[in-house]
Amino acid sequence: MNVVVIGASHAGVSFADAMRRHGFEGGLTLIDRLAGLPLERPPLSKAYLLADAGSDDAKFALRKGDWYDEAGVDLIAGADVTGIDAATQKVSLADGRDLAYDRLVLATGASPRQLPGAEGLNGVFELRHPDDAQRLRQAATSAQSAIIIGGGYIGLEVAASLVKTGKAVTVIEAADRLLARVASPVMSSFFADLHGEHGATVHVGTGVTGVTQNDGQFTGVTLADGQTITADMLVVGIGVLPEISLAEMVGAEAGNGIQVDEHMRTSVDGIYAIGDVARQGDAPRIESVHNASDTAERAAAAILGHELPALQTPWFWSEQYDARLQSAGIVPSPSENNHYVRRPGKRETGFSVWSYEGDRLCAVEAVRDPAGYMLGKTCLDRNVSPDPKQIGDPSFDVKAFIADKSVA
Repeated sequence: MNVVVIGASHAGVSFADAMRRHGFEGGLTLIDRLAGLPLERPPLSKAYLLADAGSDDAKFALRKGDWYDEAGVDLIAGADVTGIDAATQKVSLADGRDLAYDRLVLATGASPRQLPGAEGLNGVFELRHPDDAQRLRQAATSAQSAIIIGGGYIGLEVAASLVKTGKAVTVIEAADRLLARVASPVMSSFFADLHGEHGATVHVGTGVTGVTQNDGQFTGVTLADGQTITADMLVVGIGVLPEISLAEMVGAEAGNGIQVDEHMRTSVDGIYAIGDVARQGDAPRIESVHNASDTAERAAAAILGHELPALQTPWFWSEQYDARLQSAGIVPSPSENNHYVRRPGKRETGFSVWSYEGDRLCAVEAVRDPAGYMLGKTCLDRNVSPDPKQIGDPSFDVKAFIADKSVA
């Protein structure tokens, strides 16, 4: 059997690793549009930005260069896929090569949304790929100020990294709070305060109505309230769009992601989708390293005819300044039936937020509180919900609660 994977980020590389670990001895090819070794994505907005431009970026590699040879994985880097023929089961590359496959895995990820009016200007950056991070890191060496559009994880991590290097940073978020799509209101307030304490200026509930420039060089933005903010550089972090063009090319069902079943199979025989681009049923797409690894394992098991691994609670993490956020589950949007309970952690500055729909626990977020995070994740994994009226009481023994439910 010959398996071809399009996309060599976390999902694609994890899939190749899973196939070999589980005994697959057939052909295994990874195609990536980016040149060079595939790098980890989480450090791009944190440690990678803070590293010296002349440092060895190979330390951020997903796998060392010799791993691909040792694992028998043919990595084709810097190659664009121009076509897929599902009938003949061939992938066409821009250099004229055709690759035959028995199974095809789409790990194409997502691309950043563009900010109207900012396209093509010098001093405007996105952050999705290592090349983006390299350009941003180089520009930051001479910039004194930066504007970040978007108060999600990426935008806030970049903001924290730039503040650490002495930049004057302004964060602009159109929603009424930071991290509005992914965090509880309690956690949103915490991170707004954290950024303010470190000197960043945060604007929420206002959008950008214009981008100013001088001879092609970005100079600033105009907000909906008429305020003008100037800066040397602009980082756009307003979300991503799934890369579904190749799936559409072969007639696979797609929309906000490529539709897959529990085996990660698309609607086209022999073609699978994993990672950020995959969407199961009506559930939202999950953009995380954990999801990339989890879906890779599921696709590998399906292709090899093994039992599918058990579904796991999705988890995420973020580092901003001295605060590490660990989150498990999907935080529900605010409503009359949803509520969020703050629980003190063992450390003085640590705490967790437990999010409920009615009496059902949906998610746990923890800052400087790894024990609280693990207890919450265990509850989610075992589908047990502590009483929301008790969870805010530090004397309530969550560990004993879990043990009691396990016995029952």
